[in-house]
Amino acid sequence: MDFKLLTRITLLLVIMYSSMTIEPSYGQLLSSAFTRIRDFRNNLMGGILGMTPISGDMRTYTGLTGAAQTIGNMQSLEMARQFMTVIASSFGPLAVPYSLDFTLSSNMNATYDYIIVGGGSAGATLAARLSENPNIRILLLEAGGEENILSTIPVAAFLLQKSPLDWAYQSEPQARAAFGLNENRIPCPRGKLVGGGSGINYMLYVRGNKMDYDRWGQLGAAGWNYSSVSPYFIKMEGSRDPEGDPGYHGTTGPLTVTPLQETFAVDRAFMQGVQQYGLKVGDVNGAEQQKFTYARYTIRDGKRCSTARAYLAPASSRSNLHVVIFARVNKVLFDSNKRAIGVEFNKDGRTFQVFTRQEVILSAGALNTPQLLMLSGIGPRDQLAQFNIPVIQHSPGVGNNLQEHAFSLLMFTTKFGTSFVYTRVKTVVDAAKYAFSGTGSFASPGLNVIGFWRSKYAYDERPDIQIHELDYIPGGSFPNMVLGYILNLNRDVLFKYLAPYMLSDGTMYAITLVRPRSTGTVKLTSADPRTPPKIDYNLFDDPRDLEAMVEGCKLILNITETPAMKAINTKQFNTPLIPCSKYPFNSDPYLRCLVQTLTYTIYHPTSTAKMGDDNDPMAVLDPYLRVRGVAGLRVIDASAMPEVPTGNTNVPTIVLAERAADLIKGQTLRPQSLPYSSQASILSYS
Repeated sequence: MDFKLLTRITLLLVIMYSSMTIEPSYGQLLSSAFTRIRDFRNNLMGGILGMTPISGDMRTYTGLTGAAQTIGNMQSLEMARQFMTVIASSFGPLAVPYSLDFTLSSNMNATYDYIIVGGGSAGATLAARLSENPNIRILLLEAGGEENILSTIPVAAFLLQKSPLDWAYQSEPQARAAFGLNENRIPCPRGKLVGGGSGINYMLYVRGNKMDYDRWGQLGAAGWNYSSVSPYFIKMEGSRDPEGDPGYHGTTGPLTVTPLQETFAVDRAFMQGVQQYGLKVGDVNGAEQQKFTYARYTIRDGKRCSTARAYLAPASSRSNLHVVIFARVNKVLFDSNKRAIGVEFNKDGRTFQVFTRQEVILSAGALNTPQLLMLSGIGPRDQLAQFNIPVIQHSPGVGNNLQEHAFSLLMFTTKFGTSFVYTRVKTVVDAAKYAFSGTGSFASPGLNVIGFWRSKYAYDERPDIQIHELDYIPGGSFPNMVLGYILNLNRDVLFKYLAPYMLSDGTMYAITLVRPRSTGTVKLTSADPRTPPKIDYNLFDDPRDLEAMVEGCKLILNITETPAMKAINTKQFNTPLIPCSKYPFNSDPYLRCLVQTLTYTIYHPTSTAKMGDDNDPMAVLDPYLRVRGVAGLRVIDASAMPEVPTGNTNVPTIVLAERAADLIKGQTLRPQSLPYSSQASILSYS
């Protein structure tokens, strides 16, 4: 261990953002060390990491405008990423905890049994499961590259957005939402790496509600009801959580699930406040969903457990599985009988065509899959005609029915020392602890409590609101300039609403609508596959969605009035939030305005190529996930879901891929409802 390096890293953490304020007790020490740290920052980061040294006094940020402001944001963000990479690369235990075998394009076969497009949550799972049969050959094409060291560190999850691991899409301007964002455009992070969304998300393990899957069956996706998918949750899960409801969790599956390791006072106070307010606590993935709980994560030994790590790494050395990275698929190839016969893709500046004996499977995600279908000639006729794309199959549902979970934020300051603040000595200690042992607060993404609640606007028995509690506030987790760049915040929000609380203790709550009525679209902007699709969430098209989120805000305001929350001096941000300041503070009009100003989606797009029965003209797929009207083509990812699940979508997507792999193999697990009597009994084939 290089303790000199550790000391420098420790000091770097405290002064890395020159826009911050220094705690007085450390001022003299830091002043004497500044020159060494500056040289360390430029030489180590620029030399060892191969990155351009960052220069410039970021204290002038508030005077920056236009392009200069963007450059400042990007520099600060890159500095944060560099620091985390220094932490990661300076200690042996923090190497990427697995290896993958990749295939060079020169070593590809001309023909495979199955070609899978997209190596994300679904695609990596499929590739691993299908390649269990040594008699079939699989090609997995991924547009991005590998996970890096930074992406494995849970606390760094936020920094992966707008990085090379992210497609970094933005929505179309929203008519009724995102008023506090530049051009009303919402960032749309999507994983561009092996593991996909599971490689950049916040790692929450959430299954959804039992009724979600029964509802899928009612909407024409026969065989996808709760009893049919339940065995696959058990098959998938490798739980290390001793507190889960008995009979509802698997312990031998590839996807490791672990409980929260370390809490802050804000987390504990909120859980106490929830109970003081009369709400239930317990396992939200067990017998009943409408509860609050400390989060469970897809984390193994302190590091992210993506599908790349859980599924693909153990399988990638199989001789019948070829994995090609940085391979961007342009279109699916068809013969004259409308059978998918292969794909065309670009890699290293060259165009390749590979062919299939059986099927092409699209697993590119709910934004890229409909784009790829349309580029291949499958979609609404008018969309294809607009870009002179020959129609293979008119399928009006492609790109329609986009469903997402919108959220807004309520933010509060709290007592000193009750939350995560990046400049604190405790953060330095936690960084060192994580570097040595992979434990502590850095082994969590900072999103530590979740809960589900049913508002008066819920349209069935399922909760329609999910709460995500975070152990920090903007400016406490990362500098406001970093947040502004990643979250696309406008200047009024950044400097008038958030800036006064820079480096304060606090907590914030993402009030998330998990049963939306409004739906959006994914459309083409060009016939060029390199052009991002046109993403319109169409948020709050149904006004009941907005009213439900207002009710969720009121729930949080009530919980923060409980004795437990008052004990940590919880106080809501009351700085001017333009244009909401014209309304009485926390009145219904104010909360509506707040929700419509601080509007995001929680990166859960689904249902843009949905399953359904023959009577549904908008159903792109049959219940076997086969694309209607053509042969040899399936869609296996979140696009296929008839409705968005009630909760985070990563785990339901993996389960969908697990069952889809068995459908392709021709034998599925016997339908059973939970709780099970024994894992062996529920993992039996019919």
